[in-house]
Amino acid sequence: MEINYLKLINFRNYTQFDINFSSEGALIYGKNGIGKTNLLEAIAYFAFGKSFQTSHDVDLINFSQKFFRISAKFNLFEKELYFECAVDKEQKKIKIDDIKIPRISELYKYIKVVYFSPDDLGFTAGAPVYRRFFFDQAISQYSFDYIELLRKYNRILKQRNALLKKKFGEKEKMVWDKQFVKYGVEIIKRRLNYLKEFIPVLSQHYFYISGEKENLQTKYIYSFPIDNNTNLENNFLTYLKKIEVQEIENQRSLAGPHLDDIKFDIETHPARRFASQGQKRSIAIAARLVQAGMISQKDKEAPILMFDDVLSELDKERTKKILKILKKNHQIFIVTPNHEIYKDLALPGINLEKIV
Repeated sequence: MEINYLKLINFRNYTQFDINFSSEGALIYGKNGIGKTNLLEAIAYFAFGKSFQTSHDVDLINFSQKFFRISAKFNLFEKELYFECAVDKEQKKIKIDDIKIPRISELYKYIKVVYFSPDDLGFTAGAPVYRRFFFDQAISQYSFDYIELLRKYNRILKQRNALLKKKFGEKEKMVWDKQFVKYGVEIIKRRLNYLKEFIPVLSQHYFYISGEKENLQTKYIYSFPIDNNTNLENNFLTYLKKIEVQEIENQRSLAGPHLDDIKFDIETHPARRFASQGQKRSIAIAARLVQAGMISQKDKEAPILMFDDVLSELDKERTKKILKILKKNHQIFIVTPNHEIYKDLALPGINLEKIV
């Protein structure tokens, strides 16, 4: 898949701007603050229906304006599709070929973007929420029905938390617990199935990027004890009974996939605590490369790759290895103030200072 054309009206620092892209992508450069990352943000909006920088759409509206509108033409499955999004302070409308989509999440069926961000360092070094977000979004891109599963689980989680804040009967709580466990276990199983394919390739990529010097181990960490002789449902339900008093005191659910984590070890050392900045960034970049590869394999359409100058802080050897992994069948966008780092990719250059 690829984007051919992008038009922005009142989006971030752009009052009116349009640009055509080649099938290879672009190396977008220019001084800081000129709006390089904003272009990536606009393209990615058509994949997720929201910004990767803010949860508030109104923050994207150009100063003193009342709305923003972005539109784009994408080549997808040998067809050209026209996407348009309009947002004001009251509502958001997204259309594909002039037909309004019923849910924002429908976009996950169409455009697949893998975005390499400086914030990806949180994937390795940050709190568990970063890793849960990464994998939940990656699995949603890989398998659209996972979004509905997450929606059901989060709705039940919210209702169960509300129950824990008031007086309840034993039977009432058991009804919610069974639903909570049912959808929670289904999410865990879907994550484990994804990781079964993800982990071996991640280990291979990281070993190669490290100069074949470091082994990476990845493990799923449950928020409740696991007895291998008992199924997940029983493990989860038994633990909920055990911590019922604690949950009532805390007025929230203290176990479930919303609290699980994924752990990375380099050799035998936890990466979150002991890895260098370069090692942590390499793990995150390798994970994005695996995410992109799995989408390509399943959809037979390579996702669009976006790099927000994430390679500039790596040493030359790691950078060379990462650039070698990148395959030419992706449309690749890179924004950077220093385009010399990426000259080996031979992408068409766009000097944003000359056209903005």
